[in-house]
Amino acid sequence: MMLKTTEPLNATNKPTAVRLPRYAQVIRDLPPGDYPYTKLLPELRKSPALKRIAPDPVVRRLLLRQAQVLLCGDRGYAFVDVEVPRVVLSERYYHEGNDLDLYLDLVHELTHLRQIQQGFDLWDDRFAYVDRPTEVEAYAVAVAEGRRLGMSISDVRTHLDNPWMSASDVDRLLEHIENFLAFGSLPNLDAALTGATFVVRHPWRCPPATPLIRAAGRKR
Repeated sequence: MMLKTTEPLNATNKPTAVRLPRYAQVIRDLPPGDYPYTKLLPELRKSPALKRIAPDPVVRRLLLRQAQVLLCGDRGYAFVDVEVPRVVLSERYYHEGNDLDLYLDLVHELTHLRQIQQGFDLWDDRFAYVDRPTEVEAYAVAVAEGRRLGMSISDVRTHLDNPWMSASDVDRLLEHIENFLAFGSLPNLDAALTGATFVVRHPWRCPPATPLIRAAGRKR
């Protein structure tokens, strides 16, 4: 999960700007609220990243139909509220973040939503952050898509470099990512699916009972 909650946004440390295709362009003028995921990325169905997240077309359609994003808060970046489940996206990051980073982070978090359906514990403390199969896969999806859109080696490393990771952590994460993209191998995969407890964490809190705002603007 993208939990960069301790550092201010700094565009100089973000990947090189690239021209994003329409399916990667996030709608950036929404007020705080709870939205269908496709309200933010209405053309994501055309993204190659979505097929990497969910190769099965039936799973893919169901994932997009059920995915929600809660837009709120003036801190952090994004995480998954596993109790709902839904993506929680910082309103500040939504308005101020780099276009490419925001798209890749939303793709990253959508990967987590699919993993929850498979029974993974996203906050599994039995493994270091960079050794969790859930994080390796989610970062790998984002890195593969970023590279396809024009990110350089340096850009990729900058995208992965977070305040809670050392340089050696980033190196290890990159090694895991390359192994997954080349061979489909994830660290600790079998162990992650056995004996995991359901851990709930909220890096920041949002107002409760926010109504779902549908694409047509109606409240449920």
